[in-house]
Amino acid sequence: MIESDDPGPVNVDGKMMNVGVYTEPTGDPAKDASFDPTSVHAADGAATFTSIALAGDFYNGMRAGKNMVLTFEDSTVQGVISATEAEHRVDSIDSSNFYELGQVTNTVKPAVNNGVIVQLNSGSTWTVTGTSHLTRLTLAADAAVRAASGKSLTMTVDGAQTAIEAGGAYSGAIVLTVG
Repeated sequence: MIESDDPGPVNVDGKMMNVGVYTEPTGDPAKDASFDPTSVHAADGAATFTSIALAGDFYNGMRAGKNMVLTFEDSTVQGVISATEAEHRVDSIDSSNFYELGQVTNTVKPAVNNGVIVQLNSGSTWTVTGTSHLTRLTLAADAAVRAASGKSLTMTVDGAQTAIEAGGAYSGAIVLTVG
């Protein structure tokens, strides 16, 4: 998930013209004290995956109040799931370089206004392949979070090392690290 980078058409003298310009934000996003990155909101980006095996990464690079809510039911997922900073390769996008729309580099970072909520329901397993920053993690009694074979996985919640347990529910600044 990223903020819209489409400058879209602009009204010029009553005509819609393709002269809009997207400008890359600078600096870190300001924390919105009224937004809760650990709760599900109606406007959040949400997806549920049922009876599927997925390999790939999920990133929430939003700067302003929108959580990514992922629910897995009888599914496996292998990859990074994390809050990120999404940065374009160029500082501005207009009609001359429209192909840069959506072309970003994601750098995993702690959530600010871009929470990551993961719910592993019955029969689901997440194999973490790299550092992941979450704001809430819930596991069914028969769900698991693990590292790839030969690797180790550690979790901290608000800076304190915490065991990952089936049936567990965790909230706060969650960091999963693969070693």
